[in-house]
Amino acid sequence: MQPDWIDSYLFLFLLLLFIYVLAVNNITTLHKVYLAFHSLMMIWPFSHFFMHIVPDQKFQWLFLNTAFAGLCFLGFGWLIFALVLTKKIDEIKRFTLYLSAIPSVLSAVLVTTNPWHFLFTRPSDYGWTVRTYGPLFWVFAISGLFYLILSTSLMQRTVKLLSDGNMKKQLSLCIRGILLLLLFSVFDVLLNVIVYPYTKVIVPGLTSLGIAISAICFVITIHKYDLFRIINAAQREVIDSIATGMIVLDRDEIVLDINASATKFIKIQTGQIFDIRTLIDLSEDKLKETFMKEYDTGKTKTLHTEIKQREGQIRHVSINVSPVTDDKSKFLGRIITFNDITEIHSLLDKIRYNNLILLDQNKELLRVQEELYNANQKLKQMAITDDLTNCYNRRYMLGHMTDEISVAFRYKIPFSIMILDIDEFKLINDTHGHLVGDDVLRGVVSAVKKNLRRSDIMFRFGGEEFIIYAPHTDRPGASSLAEKIRVTVENHSTRISQYYLNVTISIGLISFNDWSVEACPLEKILEDLLTRADKALYRAKAKGRNCVVSAD
Repeated sequence: MQPDWIDSYLFLFLLLLFIYVLAVNNITTLHKVYLAFHSLMMIWPFSHFFMHIVPDQKFQWLFLNTAFAGLCFLGFGWLIFALVLTKKIDEIKRFTLYLSAIPSVLSAVLVTTNPWHFLFTRPSDYGWTVRTYGPLFWVFAISGLFYLILSTSLMQRTVKLLSDGNMKKQLSLCIRGILLLLLFSVFDVLLNVIVYPYTKVIVPGLTSLGIAISAICFVITIHKYDLFRIINAAQREVIDSIATGMIVLDRDEIVLDINASATKFIKIQTGQIFDIRTLIDLSEDKLKETFMKEYDTGKTKTLHTEIKQREGQIRHVSINVSPVTDDKSKFLGRIITFNDITEIHSLLDKIRYNNLILLDQNKELLRVQEELYNANQKLKQMAITDDLTNCYNRRYMLGHMTDEISVAFRYKIPFSIMILDIDEFKLINDTHGHLVGDDVLRGVVSAVKKNLRRSDIMFRFGGEEFIIYAPHTDRPGASSLAEKIRVTVENHSTRISQYYLNVTISIGLISFNDWSVEACPLEKILEDLLTRADKALYRAKAKGRNCVVSAD
């Protein structure tokens, strides 16, 4: 075996490790960082292999340049990988990361510009496969050493802070990988850079071997301590622990994954065909038919429905269907979730039942309130009216007539007051009794009210005396109204047993339109008017009763 093939074998070995890690693990952020780091590790042996098999020095330099450029960024990759492993990547600001990449970028620039100055390396008569190194090579070496020392110290500090556990073992094994890479790289520099000018002997593959051994350490860390698998296990544990049932389907309705909660709603396994019709009873309502039509035709729609499962007790289940598409909106499959909403339905039933009870109670309360209102209105009416004649009583009269006179004075509206008295009423009570007297009172009030206008108000002043307040009425109008009332009462008969009883009334009348007395208190004016009307009534009595007399 030629020594030149060592790099090619080591490249193939790293490629196989790369494929293995890619095949047995799901891709996460940690995977992406490792795969990028692993790719940088493969560049060195890959480029050296092709550099040895091409005779043209231009292509040799191209591969050598690629190898050293990859090695420049391998140190920076080490630092990023160390930050991810120690879980400090989120604490580092993006500007700080850009700043830490400067040595790698500077080293790569020095390597790439080598044909202009040859201060990094110079080819021999055999081409770039045998070469000597200049002063800029040591800038490159110091840069790589800086990254390795920084990464190692970062991991070492984290290890000291950790108690015994997998993470501590992971970091310790990665530190060994870095130290082994550093050891082989130092040997490579010692033998092929420093000693070579004296021995003229090239020892190939040392750095590639160091990279391969460090990669083995990483793979052991990943495989032995479940560095990647623990993420998937945690995700699986979270999915299985939630109460929501989840089924992942491909575009052909084949079950790709199902969590533990979903088995409570449907008995199915991965690889089987999912038929949603086994869950939905289309005879329940028309909404289910609409849901099924949209499920069959609109595969990119988000759908929702509710079903009842009758397994022992009735269980209400909410079903949500969500499409899964790629970045080009191409349909890939569906995610179907199940949620037990039986308790929610039970609470809603209780709420509806309580609402019905509250509605009945509100109706009863409204009925009671209405009865109380009617009772209060009756009490109010009883407080201001006379229960025998249903006329306003004397107490209400004084306050109300004062208010009416106040309005009349404000707008200079004439008004009239009448006092009427039933003639010989005491004789009726003595002859026929008080019950007949009550009938007579009610009959007289009924006859009087037939002649009153809506604006006129009738009060019972006491006994058989009544007062009528007539607004917007001057003396001629009041005299005419009083005469009509007198005649109506005279012609009115009250039936008593087998015969009818007729009575007459006497009326004292006063009208007012003298606004020069505005300064007097209203109560005084009302008292004076009632006194004058009362005197007119007595004059009517003195004239023989059954007549109307107007006061001055």
